[in-house]
Amino acid sequence: MTQSSDDERAESGQDYADAGALLENLAQRHSNPRPARPGAADNIGGLDLGDDESGIAFDSTWRRHSVQIFDPAEVYEQMRLLAAGDDDGTSHLSSEDTTRFVKLRWLAEQSARKPVLLGTAPMREQLSGLRARCPGFVAVTDLVNRAVALSIMTGTPLSLPPLLLAGPPGLGKTHYSKSLATVLGVPTHAWSCATNSDAMQLITGHPTSWRGARMGLLTEALVTSASATPVVLLDEVDKFVTHRDEQPYNILLNVLEAETAEALLDEYLRVRFDVSRACFIATANDVSALPDFIRDRFLIVAVVAPTGADLVALTRQIAAKVITPLGLPMPGDTVVAALARHNPRRIARVLRLALGFAAAQGRDVLVPADVTAADAIASAQAARASIGFIRPRKETEADRE
Repeated sequence: MTQSSDDERAESGQDYADAGALLENLAQRHSNPRPARPGAADNIGGLDLGDDESGIAFDSTWRRHSVQIFDPAEVYEQMRLLAAGDDDGTSHLSSEDTTRFVKLRWLAEQSARKPVLLGTAPMREQLSGLRARCPGFVAVTDLVNRAVALSIMTGTPLSLPPLLLAGPPGLGKTHYSKSLATVLGVPTHAWSCATNSDAMQLITGHPTSWRGARMGLLTEALVTSASATPVVLLDEVDKFVTHRDEQPYNILLNVLEAETAEALLDEYLRVRFDVSRACFIATANDVSALPDFIRDRFLIVAVVAPTGADLVALTRQIAAKVITPLGLPMPGDTVVAALARHNPRRIARVLRLALGFAAAQGRDVLVPADVTAADAIASAQAARASIGFIRPRKETEADRE
């Protein structure tokens, strides 16, 4: 992408002497806004936003099925406050304020409206397929399916409560969340709470007094998203790691409470955003590690480990995903049964190791012995806690003998 002259000047530290003209131009652009064609968002949720080149029909449909996620007037006000008091525009600003001005300018050039997500009949059909592919998440899929049905019946946007998928590791909670977003036709914005060390940066952005302050990752993602209803995935929320004096779960209240989510203040830009239509999905291995006030604000759904025929069917799906790109034949029932003793994450790992054993012997077809050999390697790791729905077999006196 070619940089504009303004961007180049900002990066080189030059001043915005034409800040007044810039603000006037931006204000005129939004005084009678005609939203730009949203590109990838044209068919979000199966909604056709129209192709009328005149823009009249397009604008009508767009406004009927879209929402304003921020107020351009608030952006202009913050820019004016920064540019005030100097005839040369922004020449008086510090480097930090200049950086903030550039970010506000970027925001002013983005569309303040995003399409909402409406339920469709094809969406329900895809949810039926997801239900079959992910048997351990039937309760979640059915919940979403009912919400889609309500959206279709009422012609109103799809609405889901904040969801917390609870269960031991290895069951595919993260994979399911992303698959659900794909079925709904919306983007996924995923963050690992286990490795995040700055909850403010993630949710609200930093106060301008902080060194290295920046816009919130969530609000920035929403601005660049193709939908007002993206899936926001807070992975392993029970392992939120932050600064010593920070209260990460308190910050989460800003998006889990409907009233505050409708006017989430980005501390860096000092502009409010409506994130209330985002679909928040959190995953957790240990729900008891979460504060009561956080558990109370999520709809907690226990992920059920597949068993019997469901487990075998899931194993076949995982095997197909690993083997098909390699152009190798699918394993037989006995091999699938041997793989099905493991949780989904371990199935893929053992399968890849087993394929190596077969290839080393010049075979393109797996046999149970390949799985046994691969399992021995995978089990040679350091002692580990129980994972997923498989409980490691305890060593007995007979085994030691």
